Amino acid sequence: MQSIEFSEFLYGGTHVRSQLRRAVVIAAAATTVTTLTGGLLVSTGTQARAAATGPAPTRYTDDFNGDGYHDLAIGAPDGAVNVPGPDGNPTRVLGAGYVTVSYGSKDGAQKTGLKPVTRNSPGVPGDAGQDQRFGRTLANGDFNADGYADLAVTSRSTPRDEVTLLWGSPTGLKGGARMPGSEAGPGFGTVLKAGDFTGDGKTDLVVGYSMSIRLYRGPFKADGSPASVQPVDVGAMFNYTDAQKRLAVGRINKGAIDDLVVLGEERRRGRVLLGGASGLRQTQATVRGGNSAVIADFDKDGHGDIAVGDSAYEMDSERHAGRVQINYGAAGGVDDNRTTKVLTEDSAGVPGGVEAGDSFGNDVAAGDLNRDGYAELIVGAPGERHATCEHCYISGGGLYVLKGSTKGVTGTGAAFYGYNAAGLPRPAGVYRIPQLLKTTDLNGDKQPEIALPVRANTSEVWSVGTKQGKVAGTAPTRVVKAPVDSQVPWPGNEFGVLTR
Repeated sequence: MQSIEFSEFLYGGTHVRSQLRRAVVIAAAATTVTTLTGGLLVSTGTQARAAATGPAPTRYTDDFNGDGYHDLAIGAPDGAVNVPGPDGNPTRVLGAGYVTVSYGSKDGAQKTGLKPVTRNSPGVPGDAGQDQRFGRTLANGDFNADGYADLAVTSRSTPRDEVTLLWGSPTGLKGGARMPGSEAGPGFGTVLKAGDFTGDGKTDLVVGYSMSIRLYRGPFKADGSPASVQPVDVGAMFNYTDAQKRLAVGRINKGAIDDLVVLGEERRRGRVLLGGASGLRQTQATVRGGNSAVIADFDKDGHGDIAVGDSAYEMDSERHAGRVQINYGAAGGVDDNRTTKVLTEDSAGVPGGVEAGDSFGNDVAAGDLNRDGYAELIVGAPGERHATCEHCYISGGGLYVLKGSTKGVTGTGAAFYGYNAAGLPRPAGVYRIPQLLKTTDLNGDKQPEIALPVRANTSEVWSVGTKQGKVAGTAPTRVVKAPVDSQVPWPGNEFGVLTR
């Protein structure tokens, strides 16, 4: 009998499991096949053991309805929500916020008919209120270990911010529970990162707030409480306010345990934390600072590598020109024998050139776009093709695809896709891409799509198709429209907060 190879992917820091049928698990149990695709190391032997001791991992960690397709959770923290008024008529509450899901299928992302989930939805704790910003930060994973992906959602509350766990079910997100911990400090949940940081097969949740982060170990109970809670010692004092893009989850060590990279605020050097049975532990490894990070295996050596985007970098007096830096992974976190790779828009093979305001590296994501086993690095540059005149407001921005190779990320063969690239939509008015990047596979063809929110006259998220390593024009792009119904009278300009 031939060995069967399974793949898991880490797209933009989101850990997702390939669906394993019970018969396949039994057939594969005798053989452990390890692969690294799109930045995540997987052992099917570990999966088989988990299936023998608990619920079989038969769902992706972003499959909220369990139909075997990845789904895309989207937050709109500034959206308005209708609530019953004193006279019984709906009252529009600004900034209450909501989340929704574009469910995947053979056709890809669900484009219309998205259903909002608010704090007024059945089974969701609390009540929608002004400026609560429900949906400001998201993380997905099977937190209660029932085989369906769940969604962690941050919102403001009185007197503290709080995190709500929305439960997955055969019909998608349904009901939820308030997670304890808001008493820990202001800004609770401004950072949410999901992964198996202890190697027990259960999904854990890292929660950042103020100057601290905590590890909430899974599985979580129906009331939202975790199995245990422990502080995480990063080894440096960082501020975690609005730091979601500055933390990345992936597998740097060879194995089946997730690790964590934490960048400091204002471009301070970041730290590498390795997962283990006792939780996340600090190492001596550091990485250069920036504003975004992703972990992926760019050189296919079995170790996750760390790419850091630094959009504020000044080059030759060009402010906010930007750069990306790649630290190659090793057993201890970072391979000290390899020089940090630095790439800018002036690097050999990279199209274009350095200009002030390009913000190259504003966000970074990774995925094996050409399916050769090497992850590609996707770099956002929302200031590229910007207006040169003051107060000129024109459309612009774009993204770069830098190839992985035996030597890691290279400028050779790099490509740029601007806001007006062939195959991309043309929203009315002025728009700019991309502020956020996320790779996933919503149609199940093992060929990643790139999800990115777009700020235009109407807020929307694009699911940009890729094919044979090329983006836009080679595969269709689906436009996900924000819901507008009796519950959400105004979807908000911030529609497009994605799990990372």
